[in-house]
Amino acid sequence: MMSKGLQIAEPPRRRQSGAGGADTRPEKAKPAPIAKFDHVAEDEKVQFNKRVTRGVADGYEILAIRTRRKVPDLLAEALSLLEEKYGKV
Repeated sequence: MMSKGLQIAEPPRRRQSGAGGADTRPEKAKPAPIAKFDHVAEDEKVQFNKRVTRGVADGYEILAIRTRRKVPDLLAEALSLLEEKYGKV
């Protein structure tokens, strides 16, 4: 005995808008105005991308955690120490 397969209902018919009937969709509410980002940076900042070994990167991250400082602050301090040793750039 063979089965007839799945009994699937027909999809609902599409509503006709325009000539056939009035569009019954509710109007979309306009979104509230978005506040613009107005943060002003204290200093001009740039992104500093240099490849270093995993050990150096991990060392800076661990120092940042231990001293509760940010890596850019540690890089600035390292620059000042190197300038003391080798002279200003």
